[in-house]
Amino acid sequence: MKTNPPFDHPADQPGDCLVSTRLLDLENSKLRLRAQSLTQLAQTDVQKAVLVHDFVKSLPFGCVAGFDHVSASAVLKHGRGDCHSKGTLFVALLRSAGLPARLRFVSLPASFLWGIFDLGDSVITHAVGEVHLQGRWVQTDTYVTDITLEAHAAMWLERQQRSLGYGIHLQGSRFWDGQHDAHGQYHRNYFDSLPLNDWGVSHDPEHFYADQAHPELHMSWLTRAKWMVAAGVINRRTRQLRSKPPVMV
Repeated sequence: MKTNPPFDHPADQPGDCLVSTRLLDLENSKLRLRAQSLTQLAQTDVQKAVLVHDFVKSLPFGCVAGFDHVSASAVLKHGRGDCHSKGTLFVALLRSAGLPARLRFVSLPASFLWGIFDLGDSVITHAVGEVHLQGRWVQTDTYVTDITLEAHAAMWLERQQRSLGYGIHLQGSRFWDGQHDAHGQYHRNYFDSLPLNDWGVSHDPEHFYADQAHPELHMSWLTRAKWMVAAGVINRRTRQLRSKPPVMV
């Protein structure tokens, strides 16, 4: 299949968002079959998009150290992922179903990971899915965290009287209807949770991090090594959170 270079600007046409890339390996037979099985009974594009979203959401959240090198078919095979890797699978399944899709990258305060991994006042790059539906781009990242993790995280946040942590915003969205923007890691009414920077759109994480337009985000070997350690900690604590909800009194 045809592959495209990274986007030159965020005004690219929807037709540019149907192509294959190294990570969006649309030629993979298992990926194509999954997209077909998920959407074959859908009667509208919105229904197709929501069915793909719900499948990706059903996969357990799991931090992936080499997220900018993991293909969509690999995420499908391993059955877990984070905002980057699940986002890659989300976009690939949508494109396989004939729906233009891409990722938007933003910088978020790392406080949404409080309780799982303490990064203090640091910021973290977050990937948000965008799907072209009914003539416009619709955003969602609500596929990132699975339902069990969200439920237990919400109970802990309520118990500790916090609005942000354990990978979610307490007032954030949990589901997506395919018609409105939905974000799970931040909420528009809570200023301290909102993105600090919008880096624009790209096909996938590999294209984004290799883009010369933002060299400050290129990851060094030291950053990668640190993230490998962090990924292990996050995954361990996430498993604990998923298996042991708090006792509410």
